[in-house]
Amino acid sequence: AVGMGFTRPSTMPLTVSDESYDLRDALFTPPYPHPSYIVLDENLEVKFKSVGPCCGYSHYYDCTDDVALGLDKMLTDQIMKVYNEQQATSQTVPTTASETDLEGSDDISSNETENACQSTTYSQWSACSKTCGDGGIQFRHRLHSDTPVETQPCPVDVASTLPSCEEQCVSEFGNEFDVTVIASDLDSPRDLAFHPTPGVHLGSVSEGRSFHPEQGEELWVANGFNHSVSIIASLGTEDQTTMSRRDRGYYHYMNNITALAFNTVGNSGRNADQDTFNYFAVCNDNRNDYVGSKEPNYFMGPTLYDTDTVNKPGRKNTVNRAGDDCSDPSDQCFFLHADMLHESPACIGIAHDPEVETAYGTVYWAFDTTGDNSGDEGQLVKFDFSQPHGPGSMDHSVAVVRRYPEVKLYRDENYAHGHAGMVVHPTKRILYVANPGRGSVVAVHVDTGRYSRTAREEYPIFSNRLPSFEYSVYECVEQDAEFASGLDNPSGLALSSDGTKLFVAERAGRIMALDVESGFVLQTIDLSPLGYTSIGGLAISPKTGDLYFVDMDSNQAVRIDATSVRAGECTYQSHANSLFLSALKIAQSEVDLNCGEDSFSLMRDYTCQVDGTIPNGTLFEQVHTDSGYASDNPDVQSMAGMDEAAALLANRTDCEYESELNFDALLLGGYYCHVCLPYNHGSSCDAGGTCANVQWQGFTCDNEYYVDFESSANDPLLVLSSLHHDKTYPKNSMLELSRGVTYRFTVRTGPRQPVSIVTSPDFSSEISLQESSAKSLSLDGGMTNGPILLTVDGDTPDCLYLTTPCTEPIMLMVEGATKCTRSSASMRGDCNDNNEPEEITLLPSAKSSAQCVSSIWGYSAFLLVISTIIF
Repeated sequence: AVGMGFTRPSTMPLTVSDESYDLRDALFTPPYPHPSYIVLDENLEVKFKSVGPCCGYSHYYDCTDDVALGLDKMLTDQIMKVYNEQQATSQTVPTTASETDLEGSDDISSNETENACQSTTYSQWSACSKTCGDGGIQFRHRLHSDTPVETQPCPVDVASTLPSCEEQCVSEFGNEFDVTVIASDLDSPRDLAFHPTPGVHLGSVSEGRSFHPEQGEELWVANGFNHSVSIIASLGTEDQTTMSRRDRGYYHYMNNITALAFNTVGNSGRNADQDTFNYFAVCNDNRNDYVGSKEPNYFMGPTLYDTDTVNKPGRKNTVNRAGDDCSDPSDQCFFLHADMLHESPACIGIAHDPEVETAYGTVYWAFDTTGDNSGDEGQLVKFDFSQPHGPGSMDHSVAVVRRYPEVKLYRDENYAHGHAGMVVHPTKRILYVANPGRGSVVAVHVDTGRYSRTAREEYPIFSNRLPSFEYSVYECVEQDAEFASGLDNPSGLALSSDGTKLFVAERAGRIMALDVESGFVLQTIDLSPLGYTSIGGLAISPKTGDLYFVDMDSNQAVRIDATSVRAGECTYQSHANSLFLSALKIAQSEVDLNCGEDSFSLMRDYTCQVDGTIPNGTLFEQVHTDSGYASDNPDVQSMAGMDEAAALLANRTDCEYESELNFDALLLGGYYCHVCLPYNHGSSCDAGGTCANVQWQGFTCDNEYYVDFESSANDPLLVLSSLHHDKTYPKNSMLELSRGVTYRFTVRTGPRQPVSIVTSPDFSSEISLQESSAKSLSLDGGMTNGPILLTVDGDTPDCLYLTTPCTEPIMLMVEGATKCTRSSASMRGDCNDNNEPEEITLLPSAKSSAQCVSSIWGYSAFLLVISTIIF
């Protein structure tokens, strides 16, 4: 300030508003968390940066006054250092208006504005806002700072002269329409969204499968019942295929996933290392009950993921079971969350805000059905992840969560599972929310509302105790609670590509196109005669403009095809009155110019006053030992990692529904496999497998093996290994298989060495690869990079063989077998010794200890259920 010519302050420092946290996110990022201190010079260049003397203390009061007061001297010394440097380079202070003059000029400017905004005479009432039906509303305005705008319904005498609002024709529906099923066998699909950058997640190869990102679009579907996302790649082309993927800790991070939304803003101008383009967030309809296995603790909210694995190798945006970066094209991959907040349990809708003001672009709006804690109504909640902690961390100390209790939202209690669509208009800055329990669509101006009070007292479950985590109640938000009304359980919402139409689905089968300007229905189609009576989310293709939807009961994703769009017959006109829009534009410009920016609003309640309760400082000291954290150690919630005392949780067996054990503590303590976690101890082992935890990393499965190839001119080998058993099996070894178990053989041999599972080793050196694959239990001639799933049941032959050309096969003996033959000729081609087959007697070995059965939830792999083999 001194260097810029202002008088050096002697009392209070200069302050600036950082409502959007631009300064915080530009300057205070790890390793400089809250509270940190920065000294800037007159050019706004950082001259000094420190986390202060209290850094590292576990509790607030551990940092004594003597230590804390050292901050004053530290900052004084650094500020004077910059001041002295300025004085050395410039002995004279630039001549400017005095502090008194500046204050006086501010007062003059303020008085001029105030005087210009004191007219008390209203204008004439405007024309009615709509050209049909009830006519909408009228407004009048005046230059007055308190109440510049008044509205009223269109007078009856005027509305009675207006025609009824007839339905017209929109291009997305056409004069006639048909539907195309693009994916089936989903699992209670709730929502769908187009990925902004096809191929950036799957690449060209993933889990042993080839993809073609240059072909078609990529559609992601949220499956509620199996807690996963189905990725429909190369949509609408001959290369279209579907991959299912979920989080290893799906029972917390994706439990009953009901909505998902992408950050699609690719030209935001943000710093590349902060931009969250291609991220997506999911909304989970549960109260943190671990898929019904634990008493709910309400510590639940949206989960954030970074989908980019192609441009961010090694980032661990996806991981394998053991927690390593899923860079091997043969590995099974899982999402690894980039952040999670916990203030909206039982959430049924989510939308990304396409704003470009925040540093990271991680603002999402959510439909929290628990709302006011009474169970009577839900609320709108704004989540700004701010600085996502990234894969592998649990730090929630820098984030913003704001509740809007005046936006009252209701789920339809007639259905246990449902979806509420949400979408933000990118230019109008209006959030549209489906309100199923009230049969309406709510319109909320997202840039309005004022801080009222902390939310920590009324809503005592939140993500972090530090003051840098904002949890607030905002009031006086501008909204239209009935932008559209009279609907039957509205579900999905989507904006047309040009932003002029809002598509609204009713669960029972109708989809309507609404005029964004007026809210009136332009056209309606009914899909119930086609069997679609449980419609969830809607999505518009960014490439073609076609409308897509999911149906929860039929488990399908469907495209609406406008089969007939007759020129001159499929047109529509907005029901908005052009005279009203012209008057609105003039009035808004006049009021904002004279009374201040954003003074004019048709949705604002100018009499609204916020309840400015002063926050209780003790609320910032809360530690959630009962709802999410395993210890008082702040490292549990920071970049430093997890509390090592969490290792003691390994011996806990009090897994009952109402036991004192907090399952969140298991996850935060690094447990992906634990006796108390649901469904096969929390692991995603294939059916019949038993897991072992890898602390803070992941888990291994006793029914998963890796198959590699060692090339040698004299003795090429198939090599079998297991992470779970921590061993590589020697040449000529045998593997015993247990019945009732599905085994995963992850093949990593490469394109020249396809691996198959066969029932006989008796192949001569002359037999062709095509002939050998005809006797293979694998598909398409074998697997080269990816999984083979082998389910061993009562009809499985006693002897099986893992084979690849020109190598000795690996014997797989099913429990109960005593003898299997091995051909010395095997598959070695001209490398074989042409010996006669010999009998192999199985030595006693430890049987599989698998006791639990897990379900296959859509892995993209070859699943071999061996029963009767016919050649």
